[in-house]
Amino acid sequence: MKPKFIASIVLVFFLTIFFFVPTLIVAQGPANCPPDKELCARMLRFGNEAYARGKYLDAKEYFRKAVKADPTSPKAWRYYDQSVIFGLAEKVEKDANLTLPDVSTRQEGGISMSPTPPTSSPPPEPAVKKKEETGFKIIDDEGC
Repeated sequence: MKPKFIASIVLVFFLTIFFFVPTLIVAQGPANCPPDKELCARMLRFGNEAYARGKYLDAKEYFRKAVKADPTSPKAWRYYDQSVIFGLAEKVEKDANLTLPDVSTRQEGGISMSPTPPTSSPPPEPAVKKKEETGFKIIDDEGC
C-alpha cells in the first residue's frame, strides 16, 4: 500500500506542474519583445494630427497604439492620458444625457456646461444680530 501512495503523490505532483507552470509562463506575456520606436513615432504623429483637428477619440486610438508599440515611452503615455480625458469630454458633448442633473453650471471660456444658465438670484444675506450685553466683563486676561 505504501508504494501506491507514494506513486499517487508523485503523479499528482507532476500533473500539477504539467497544468500550472505553462499557464504561468503564458500569463507573463512576451518579455523579450523590443519596443518598436519607429511605429511609436508614426502613431504619435498620426495622433497629434487627429488631436489638432479636434478628433480626440481618433487621437486616443493612435496614442493607444503608440503605447502598445513602445510601453516605455513617457511621451506616448502622456499624450494617451491627455487624449483619454479629451475623448471623454467629446463623448459628453455629443450626448448631454451622460452628465448628471446636478452638475456644476460653471462657465469656462464662454461655453456653458448646462443647456440653460441658472436664473435664480443669490440668497439674501442673513441679518446680523447684536449681542446682548451682560454685567460680566473681563478686566485682566491671565491667559491659559
